[in-house]
Amino acid sequence: MPRPKVRPEDRQRSSRACKTCKALKIRCDSQNPCTTCIRREQPDECIYIGTDRRRRRQGVLPRHGHGQVESASSHDDTPFQLDSLFSGVVTPESRSDGHHVPAQTPLLECEPVEQGWDRSSKVYVGETSALSFLHFLRKTVTGYVGSVSFTDCERYHTVLEVQPCVQDNVNVDERSDKTQMWIDSYHEATGGILDLFTAHEMETLLVPRFDPQITTYHPTAGHEDAAAMDVVLAIGAQASGSEEDSRLASGYFCRARRMAFDDMLMGQTLSTVRLFLLMSFYMLGACDRNAASMFLGVAARAAIVLDLHNPESYRGLPPEVHDNRSRIWESTRNLDCLSSFVLSRPKSLPVVRTPTNPTPGVNIQSTFRAISEGCALLDMIVDTLSKEKILHVPTAESLLAQLRQWNRALPLSLRQFHSPAHEGGTAPLEPIERRWLMGSIHVSCVYYFAVILVTRPYLIAYLTSRLRGKAPDHLISDPDEASDVNIKNSKVSKLGQVCVSAALYIADMCKRAKVAGLTFGNLCLLKAWIFGAGLVLGFSMFAGEPRRDIETLFDSTLDVLDDIGRTSPQARLYHQILQSFADAVTRYRHRVAGEVRRTVQHYIDQILIVDTSPGDRAATGARLAGQERCDDEWLAGAITGIEANGVAFDPLSDGTKGAQTLLQMAGFADQPGWDEMNVSWPEDLFPDIEPFDQLFYTVE
Repeated sequence: MPRPKVRPEDRQRSSRACKTCKALKIRCDSQNPCTTCIRREQPDECIYIGTDRRRRRQGVLPRHGHGQVESASSHDDTPFQLDSLFSGVVTPESRSDGHHVPAQTPLLECEPVEQGWDRSSKVYVGETSALSFLHFLRKTVTGYVGSVSFTDCERYHTVLEVQPCVQDNVNVDERSDKTQMWIDSYHEATGGILDLFTAHEMETLLVPRFDPQITTYHPTAGHEDAAAMDVVLAIGAQASGSEEDSRLASGYFCRARRMAFDDMLMGQTLSTVRLFLLMSFYMLGACDRNAASMFLGVAARAAIVLDLHNPESYRGLPPEVHDNRSRIWESTRNLDCLSSFVLSRPKSLPVVRTPTNPTPGVNIQSTFRAISEGCALLDMIVDTLSKEKILHVPTAESLLAQLRQWNRALPLSLRQFHSPAHEGGTAPLEPIERRWLMGSIHVSCVYYFAVILVTRPYLIAYLTSRLRGKAPDHLISDPDEASDVNIKNSKVSKLGQVCVSAALYIADMCKRAKVAGLTFGNLCLLKAWIFGAGLVLGFSMFAGEPRRDIETLFDSTLDVLDDIGRTSPQARLYHQILQSFADAVTRYRHRVAGEVRRTVQHYIDQILIVDTSPGDRAATGARLAGQERCDDEWLAGAITGIEANGVAFDPLSDGTKGAQTLLQMAGFADQPGWDEMNVSWPEDLFPDIEPFDQLFYTVE
């Protein structure tokens, strides 16, 4: 009878030994250096080699789906047991239940992409961010198009980390004429997210900057309040984005930073929380997310020290003090929630259940109130989805219902924007109009982002299976027309369409705002939301979703990111990544179109060709000169010409079975013509996505 297996916690021997202990055949404690080598005064000789002969996975990309499917029946209520990494909704270090999850997501190597960004660093990427989804897409696309600019991580890096500012010698008081413009830009950038100043406080702190006769700050304003106003102006100048404004923004921030650490954080007040919140927001726009996390951590800890999270501490306070504490606390929660889930940073605040009742003096129709409620709902959603490693359709539907209930309770003023003075959309909006519109956009993005978090795993499951040739071209309403009812009427595919629609709404909203006259500045959270929407639309295009609005609005995301990119290097990088994704989609379509032509040319010839342009004549001559030669460019040009005339052309819509046959033929890498392209098939690509194919197997 074999000896029973010893549990890991009961083992007395270590699993590895250093080279010296192996040679001497003595017990090693696996330390580095081990006790034996230290006793022999040879710590430098303590080397571990050959500790594990098992085959290890190579590469640094995260696995978005290596868990096994527990069940694959045709019932929609069946929970699919999946790995939490695939779910795309859990950041290991940002779980709100307080339990530790081993971080399996890698760190990104970030290198400079342009002069002036000269610091390489490693940045944590969590599962709720678009960057984690980007890794999955790069790995998937590589298997179909090989090495292209989108899949080549060395060509397109993912994040930028800016060098800390050194503009200590900038005269920040030389352009006081721009103060009001920067204040307006600040309100636009933080609309709905932060509410840190009342109108009276803002006026009090701005008086010395507008009146040259006053050389000192207001007597009631402390140095932290003065520093906070410096950061407000820095955020406004940063959002404006001109070279001079960026220089002055850096100067304002550096001066505020010096004042913030004058007393080395020995005293904590509401002004401390407010100042470090503003500094964190500024650093997010400056592409230094690590510093932003540090400042946010200081603000969060100061808020806890001041007992802002405790509802009992608000009892008996005057209305003004109650309102001030409540607004600063909700601002801290908003920024902590959004920076954690959107930009993948561990949350700084503990799990605190605070009442959502409106506080005295708070406008119930304000964008700030709406985003505070949305962030609380977003916390609950991520907490719910992170409890079990499953794709459970009823759970997703319940969460979507709660999101819909929240958004339908929003006032009409937040759901519709109308500017009578600028109906033509040709004149710029007034500051108050821009402020209100940006706040409403932020509210909408919180809602759409939450929907994408809930439904993105289902989109990945559906489109991945479709790429493998096991899912339909589109959904149909009549089950009798379906070759596989379990596939075409699956709620998994329907929830995937919900994810695509949420991304379309983000792109369409930003497109309409641009037409209405809104100019996009350096908006740190909006660019991340738009980038995430662009990745969802790009993946749908790659998998062949037959919706023309997807490509149109994908181009709109590129246009908006291009606008933001004038003031934000990170937005320019997002734009480059999405543009390279579009190029990969085009290349893949040309490859597949060439495969179609090579397949049918052995059975049919084209008799009559109608020339409509000189380019067509040249293509016709080449076509007739060699019927047996496969000309991918000719067919690609024909497809482009037909699509330009407004006709959706599917190269396999006639005589084939749609995307299933298209992808099966695209997998034949040994066909003629594929040798001109570098096609690399990672050995661990298909095992990662194989479990999700089982969601679509027909049960016969």
